Amino acid sequence: MKEMTSKQKAIKTQGLPHLRHLRQRKGLSLGQLADMTGIRRDTITHLENGRMDPQPYQVRLIARVLEVPTLSLVS
Repeated sequence: MKEMTSKQKAIKTQGLPHLRHLRQRKGLSLGQLADMTGIRRDTITHLENGRMDPQPYQVRLIARVLEVPTLSLVS
């Protein structure tokens, strides 16, 4: 795996701060959410932990499956 440069380390990712709570409230496991959205399970984990910023289509897919407004995932 390639080591991050200092410039890359300075960029703080936000992920989806409320995703874990919303997913658990809906009663879904990581695997179930991955199956329902078509997004890889490890990607969802990275989004929940803030190690990765979501793509707009990912936010829309996840919001649709969780039956929440997209804004509730990112704010």
